[in-house]
Amino acid sequence: MKYFVAFLVFFFLAILTVSALPYTKVLGVSPDVVLVLVACWAMVRNREEALPVILMAGYLRDLSTSDPLGVSALALSPIVLLTVLREVRIVQSDFLPVLFVVASGTMFYFVISSGVLAITGEEVPWLDALGRRLAPALLLNMLITPIFYLPLRWLTSEISSPGPRARSVLGIR
Repeated sequence: MKYFVAFLVFFFLAILTVSALPYTKVLGVSPDVVLVLVACWAMVRNREEALPVILMAGYLRDLSTSDPLGVSALALSPIVLLTVLREVRIVQSDFLPVLFVVASGTMFYFVISSGVLAITGEEVPWLDALGRRLAPALLLNMLITPIFYLPLRWLTSEISSPGPRARSVLGIR
């Protein structure tokens, strides 16, 4: 059931990404809602759930854009490796590692997808894209992370333990 819900959510977000979000630019870039939700899902749920969700979201995204099929799935796949931060407790908050995964995922996505497009013969202005697209995309994706993280964290905690909880929604111990 969770994968069916994930399919519907990512289908909606993929359509939103190509229909409405190009008209809502902040700092010259549109938010990458698919990447942010994938990163939040991978960090809130577990690594075993992350890979099928990443593949599903990546293929749905590619089907709704003009990118070659599989580029988004490939570019989102490093997020699975970054979920190791969930087990490594460097800080007491669960939210700071999510921000790091969103930022790292944004960088990996940019480099991998641009690299694949360059290999297929597309012109990729690397230096211009680094300054004008990557830096604002990093900031914007990190700013919209709470919009996806907080409800997902709340839903996950409600499903797993319906009783009263002592921890806050942000996961501060």
